[in-house]
Amino acid sequence: MILYFLRHGKAGHGDPSNPGDDARELTDTGTAELQAAATLWRRLNLRPDVILSSPLPRALQTAELFAAGIGSSHQPVIDERLRPGADWASLAQAFADHRDARRVMFVGHEPDLSEAVCDLTGARAVRMRKGGLACVEFPGIPEPGAGELAWLLDPDLYVD
Repeated sequence: MILYFLRHGKAGHGDPSNPGDDARELTDTGTAELQAAATLWRRLNLRPDVILSSPLPRALQTAELFAAGIGSSHQPVIDERLRPGADWASLAQAFADHRDARRVMFVGHEPDLSEAVCDLTGARAVRMRKGGLACVEFPGIPEPGAGELAWLLDPDLYVD
């Protein structure tokens, strides 16, 4: 089984009067960088069976750009369990709803995704920058400590 973890792209600044502002959207730069990433994503032959996204606009927009960029016929599935603060147990519950999927993409937030990668691989630390993408492979069912970090893409690879 393969799990992918995509951190949302660069988003606008939150409203200072509302520090919990969930309505932030991708910036033009964030959108452009993710669109530029599509060439590399296609070369990697990324073909998730399901794309699970946080419902927050910046994550959903990232998931939609990913799906369009790889030419996927699968549209992102919004899952409330991927909201900021999600842990591996929440992500596991989300993908358990898609039992036939063997390649699952999670699109979400930090530090949630980095912590999930660490939990699954036993890594001490993983840093996922905005737009970063990680691939964790498992010989069987994903369980903490049983995964291998196959690769981690830094978003600087997407732009010239």
